[in-house]
Amino acid sequence: MSEPSRDPSVFQEPHMRPAGKPTSLAGKSPDERRPDESQIDLLSASGQGVHEEPDIFPNRSPDVLRQDWSCSQCGYNLRGLEAGHPCPECGHRELYRPAPPGSASYAGWLAGKLAGGSPRVGWLTALTLALAGGPLAILAALFKSGQSGVAGLSTLILAVVFGPAAEEALKIALAWCVVEVKPYLFRRAGQIRLATVGAAFLFAVIENFIYLNIYVPNPSLSLVVWRWTVCVALHTGCTLLAANGLIRVWRRTVTELRPPELSSGLPELAWAIIIHGFYNLVAIFFEFAAR
Repeated sequence: MSEPSRDPSVFQEPHMRPAGKPTSLAGKSPDERRPDESQIDLLSASGQGVHEEPDIFPNRSPDVLRQDWSCSQCGYNLRGLEAGHPCPECGHRELYRPAPPGSASYAGWLAGKLAGGSPRVGWLTALTLALAGGPLAILAALFKSGQSGVAGLSTLILAVVFGPAAEEALKIALAWCVVEVKPYLFRRAGQIRLATVGAAFLFAVIENFIYLNIYVPNPSLSLVVWRWTVCVALHTGCTLLAANGLIRVWRRTVTELRPPELSSGLPELAWAIIIHGFYNLVAIFFEFAAR
């Protein structure tokens, strides 16, 4: 019985070894340890990993994209072009291509998940996330309120930058996680809106009860009306904007059967944070002006 190889190279993993009897590389020179052509072909093959391999390895044939495959830069549909061809719209070169049909790939896994299951699961998931997302985001509001005794520039930065960023991120965080790891649980864009905007509405309700009963024990009628109209609209509106980016990521994932690129949904989240922070800045300005 031959001694097992002690070489820690990735090429000694079982799935990376060429067909035939495994050989030990112990005691061989670096040149002799290089992978042979069969290993290089395995590395450059399509659909060998959960998220496929980027289109940067050698010896990949210029396959024509025969399904919808959008440019990650501008969203242009690259169907009909060769994989790796510069996007006609923006010139971006897409590094990923669809996995071959029937291969062990993310596309095959997601297609199987989408084919099974019940549509009711999506609504149940959305409702659960809405009920859990509101209290989760309250943690950010409580932290911000707990730092209210800090005076000066730090209070302004907390209220205008870190507070809005934490609140807007946490209101969609649970739905964001589902889109990343189990996008098949959502079957319609409306379910993502329910999960996120529902969490934002519940967050606004809890925040108003805390604000109008603890922080301001005897609020004026105008403050009560303002909190239940403008503030509720602010929280739900900003989250609706952020949810549009997440929906775009999810829709691309389930229609093209490709891994979610969550970074492409960040612009809408950034705008939601900016709008929320600007509102807080204006509110602070009028609060000091009224003193």
